[in-house]
Amino acid sequence: MLKIIRLYNKNRRIIWISLIIVIFCIAIIGVINKVYQEQANKNMEQYSKQLQEASNKENPSEVVDYNEAAQSITTGGSVDQDIKDEVQGVLEQFIQYVTSKQVEQAYNLLTEDCKEILYPTLEGFEQKYCQDLYDKIYDFQSWSSTDNTYVYQVRFYDNMLSAGLDFTNHYLEDYITVLKKGDVYKVNIHNFIRANNIRKTAEANKVQFKVNNVETYLDYEIYEIEVTNDSSKEIILDTREKDNSVYVKNNDGLKIQALLYENTDEDLRVQAGESKKIRIKFNNTFNGEKRIVSLGFSDIILDQALHQEEAEKGKMEIEIYLQ
Repeated sequence: MLKIIRLYNKNRRIIWISLIIVIFCIAIIGVINKVYQEQANKNMEQYSKQLQEASNKENPSEVVDYNEAAQSITTGGSVDQDIKDEVQGVLEQFIQYVTSKQVEQAYNLLTEDCKEILYPTLEGFEQKYCQDLYDKIYDFQSWSSTDNTYVYQVRFYDNMLSAGLDFTNHYLEDYITVLKKGDVYKVNIHNFIRANNIRKTAEANKVQFKVNNVETYLDYEIYEIEVTNDSSKEIILDTREKDNSVYVKNNDGLKIQALLYENTDEDLRVQAGESKKIRIKFNNTFNGEKRIVSLGFSDIILDQALHQEEAEKGKMEIEIYLQ
C-alpha cells in the first residue's frame, strides 16, 4: 500500500493530466456521436418523407419537377415548353419500367439503333442494364437540348431504409437520350446518344475512303470507315509515328485525335484489291453546338514494301468532308 501511495505522490501530476485528457476525449467523442446520430436521424426522416410523398403520387410528373428538370446544364438553354412534358414523360416512363422490373416494356422504348448496337436481346438488356437498377429511386436533369436531341443526367439512388445508407451519396448514374423516331419519342441509354448514316466519300491514288456512319456517345464517337484499295500495292493507313495524323475536325477548325491504340496494326493495313471496314474511335465529348465537318488521314503509306526513305516520299493525305 505504501508503495502505491509513494508511486502516486511521485507521479500524481502525470496521472491527473492523463485522467483529464481521457475525460476530455470521452466527452468529445460523446458530442461527435450525438451530432452524427442527430444528423442520421434527420436524414432518415427526410428520406422517409420523400419516399412517402413519392409513393402517394399517381402522376409520375409529380415525382420530378418537370420545369426544373428541363433546364439544361451544359447548353444553358432548356427543353421547349411545348414538348417538355412529352419528352420527360417518356424518359420517366422508361425509368419507372426499369426500376419496377417491367423489362419488356422498357426494352420497347429503346430505339432500334440502341438495341442493335448495345442490347440486341431482351435478356442481355435485363442482365447488363436493368438488374442493377431494380427498386431504386431516381431523379433527372436536362444535360443538353440541341438539334432535337435531349440528353438527361439520370441518377438512381439506393433505398436507404433497406440498405442503411445515405441515399444522396450512393447512386448509379447514366446519361439517357430522348429523341423522336417517326411519330414517337424513344430513348438511348448507357451514354449512347445517337447513330447517324453519313455516306460521304473521297478518293485519291486509286484508294477510296467512305465514311458509312457514326455512333455518338457522351464522351466519344466511333466512325465506321470503308477503305477500298484499287492500287497494286498494300497500303498502310497510318504509321502510328505522329500525333493527330488521323483526326476529325469540327466547325471551329479544332482537330480531334483518333484513339488508334484501340486498333491493331492489321486494322490499318489494306491489301491490293481489298475493301475493308474499320471502326475508329475519337475522344470527342458530345456538344450539340459543335459539328464535325471532316475526317482526315495525313500519314498514309501507299506502298508498304518500300524502304522507309522511299515510303516517306510516297505518302498521301486525304480529307473526307462530312457535311
